[in-house]
Amino acid sequence: MTEVEQLQMQVAVLRVVVRRLTAVVVLVVAGLLVAAVVPDDSIIRARGLVITDAAGRERVVVGAPMSAATDDPKLADAVGVAILDSTGLMNVALGARNPLMLAGGRVGTRIAAGAGLTIYDPRDGKERGGMSAYRDGRANLCLDYDATQKEAACLSVAPGDEYAAVILNGLPGEPQYDRVVMFVGEDGHGSIKVFGGGENNGGVLLRAGQGMPSITVYDTTGTPIGEVKATVGTPGGGS
Repeated sequence: MTEVEQLQMQVAVLRVVVRRLTAVVVLVVAGLLVAAVVPDDSIIRARGLVITDAAGRERVVVGAPMSAATDDPKLADAVGVAILDSTGLMNVALGARNPLMLAGGRVGTRIAAGAGLTIYDPRDGKERGGMSAYRDGRANLCLDYDATQKEAACLSVAPGDEYAAVILNGLPGEPQYDRVVMFVGEDGHGSIKVFGGGENNGGVLLRAGQGMPSITVYDTTGTPIGEVKATVGTPGGGS
């Protein structure tokens, strides 16, 4: 290899080194400029965000309110995150004022607006349950029946911790609601209620915490027909 060829090779190597150093310098300068403009504790502020699938369909909507991100009327008043399927049906909503979806795609109005998690039926998008906390101090967790919007099972804590309850409602075709209830109150009262459904809706009520425990039997009209109360036995005595 001649001296000229060696010099040409060295020049070529230097060119590669210069290009690489230039790229590194550009990246460093750009990083310094960004760091100078954007503080370390920066955040992204936005009213809404929509994530679409490959077909451009809205699948995840984030908004405060969601109307800032989407024209979907069922999400207009909600604040938080909604997950939809490819047909636009609701799957899950997390936030405040989650939409109450009824059968047939109708939007209902809630008695009170809470903050929490709502789940929807993946087959038709109607609400199937959720958990919420309310401004008055209540907190509920409920699951709905499939055939109707009737609540099937609920856990409930009253405002001011006045009571806590587990409630099982009658089946969709039954007029009864609280057929089976476990209840504890702030006054020390505790009770378990078990009633039948339909025409066989008689039942029993077990109470404790207010005097001696008792069991009351009710007929199908809700009329008490018998009561058994515990008595204080005599120490060492027989029955």
